[in-house]
Amino acid sequence: MDHKVRVFAGFISTLVFLSCATQAYANIKEIKVYKEAFPGAQIKCALCHSVAMPKKDAAGLNSYGQAVIATNPQPTAETFKQLGKAEDFKK
Repeated sequence: MDHKVRVFAGFISTLVFLSCATQAYANIKEIKVYKEAFPGAQIKCALCHSVAMPKKDAAGLNSYGQAVIATNPQPTAETFKQLGKAEDFKK
């Protein structure tokens, strides 16, 4: 019985870790949503991150990236329109 509890706890911990790790990392979906909000925009990681090649965590977000996540952890085109373009963003 003890073994089953440990396996179950490990499984739950892994699921929680993976869900948290993927929430703050931009992927194709967020890029498409930003392009939907601002057609023709050139998108690079440095748009929302403070480094050119970010790791998969929210620690490297710049002020624009932090504002996006604070406004909506699952950003939509409306989220980006509300904040404006990254180049024009005011802290």
